[in-house]
Amino acid sequence: MGKSKFYNLARGILICGVLTSFMLNAQSKRTQAQYLVDRTAQKHPEVAELELSAMPAGKTGCVTIAATKAKDLGEKCDEDEATALKTLKPFLEHEPDGFDVTAPLHDAHGQLIGTLGIDFKLQAGQTKAGILKRTASILKEVEQQIPSKAFLFQSVSSD
Repeated sequence: MGKSKFYNLARGILICGVLTSFMLNAQSKRTQAQYLVDRTAQKHPEVAELELSAMPAGKTGCVTIAATKAKDLGEKCDEDEATALKTLKPFLEHEPDGFDVTAPLHDAHGQLIGTLGIDFKLQAGQTKAGILKRTASILKEVEQQIPSKAFLFQSVSSD
C-alpha cells in the first residue's frame, strides 16, 4: 500500500470516528421530552407536527422544549400556549392544511406542566369534535408517561 493511500485510509477512519463521536454525543443529550414527541409522532400518522412547551427551571418564560421540527426548539410560547394554560382547555384553530390544537399538558399525577401542540393533517370528514377527541386521546397517552415536569428535561439513557 502506497504512502498516500495509507494516509487517505487513516484520514477516512479518523473522520468516521469524529462523526460517530458527534452523533453519540448529540444522542446522549436527547431529552425525555424529545423522545416522547418523536415516539408519539411515529405512532400517529394523522399528526403532521408535535410541539411540547414548558418553563425550564430557572427561566421566566415558557418555550418549546421538544418538537418534530428542530427549528421550533427554543421558541417562546405564543398566544396559543398562553390561552391553553390560562383557560386549561385546548385552543383549536382550523387552518387550510388541517387543525392545530394546543392543549394543557399534565404529568401522570395531574399537575399542569406545560402544553402539547398537535398539528393534524387535513383529512376528509374531520370535525372539531373529532379532533378534540383525538387530542384528548393523545394527551392521555403522553401524560401517562410523564412522572414529573423535571422528567421532561432529563437526558434519555442510551440503550
